[in-house]
Amino acid sequence: MTAATVDLDCWAGLSGSRSPYQWPQWYAAAGWLPRTRLLTAGRAAVPVWLLDRSAGPHYFHDPVELLTGVREEQFLAGDAGLAAALREQTAASRVLLTMSPYGYRGGALAGDADRGDLVELVARMREHAAGVGASMVVSHYLFDGDDDPWLAALTAAGGVRVLLGADAVLDVTWDSLADYWRWLGSSRRSLRRGRNVPDDRRLVWEVREEPGRSPAQRDVADLLHHQVTRFDPTAPAPVGLLREVTDGYALPRTLLSVAEPGRPARSAAVVLRRTDTLYAKFFGSREARADYLPLAYPRLISYAIAGGFRRIEYGGGSHQAKLMRGARLRPCWGVLFVLDRASCDGLESLARRVSLRKLAYFADLVRTWQVDSLPVHPAFAGVGLQGSSSGGDQ
Repeated sequence: MTAATVDLDCWAGLSGSRSPYQWPQWYAAAGWLPRTRLLTAGRAAVPVWLLDRSAGPHYFHDPVELLTGVREEQFLAGDAGLAAALREQTAASRVLLTMSPYGYRGGALAGDADRGDLVELVARMREHAAGVGASMVVSHYLFDGDDDPWLAALTAAGGVRVLLGADAVLDVTWDSLADYWRWLGSSRRSLRRGRNVPDDRRLVWEVREEPGRSPAQRDVADLLHHQVTRFDPTAPAPVGLLREVTDGYALPRTLLSVAEPGRPARSAAVVLRRTDTLYAKFFGSREARADYLPLAYPRLISYAIAGGFRRIEYGGGSHQAKLMRGARLRPCWGVLFVLDRASCDGLESLARRVSLRKLAYFADLVRTWQVDSLPVHPAFAGVGLQGSSSGGDQ
């Protein structure tokens, strides 16, 4: 099957219960359909695409970067030399990936598939990797509950399961924002009255669910592009994707913005929607950080409560800030197949050690900052390095 003959109807049907990041509309908006292949087996499928490491860094897509890159230095104690050698050794490697571009979801579209379908799908994925000259196959950004059968099929085939990061999820259980503040507790009072919280009374806050942009929101895509370029200057999300999601014709989204009266929006956030879940994706601002906290938390939480949404997926990064505001952490898993025997042992052993260090780090982060009444994910229970994670953005 070539990219030109991908069965988009099949893809859409199988991905409907998954995150919008795995819908074909998302791949189309990102300009990724021509380089994507939909592999199928029985009632299961998985979109795959080839990452060429020689084309330059693509940090959050590239599993080698997530194990050895500059953002992982704190997890490479004693392994910096090996990490540098592996980066050089794999600099020209091609990696077959299952993750959605810029969306960070990588599971199979399994629906009502049985174990046999998934086993066959893993085999087809590995065969396809060999056929296109990939030296690695990586299915990452996988989550317990969402991807359990796929994780089991991957590891049963010999894949190395590693922890690559953690995602923050806020379960919306309150009837009002006041209930949320009460639940969060008096110790969090400073989050309501603290620094970097603008004066709501002199600002115009807008929430738009319908497609299109209001006059004040006409330049929102440019705001987002400025922010994502700062976040990942080497491979930022393409402008075309930002325009598609802000326009809202291809994907269900909510656009939240804030402006001074009579002026264009100075800050905005784009949130995707699916059934009872919100996916907080992009934020952009002309006011450095001034509007981020109220948009991302009280404004978005109020919107979720009013709309009957039961969950907000905030993703990775700034974990401390998200935990302090009531989110819980869940592990972000990856499963690695190293087909190049020359780098297999070194990369797999490094991946296991980095995984253990990340596990300890996030366990300590949860123990230090997560609200006590929230359940701790089993992967983070009973491990940690006390005091190692006291820093972070607030």
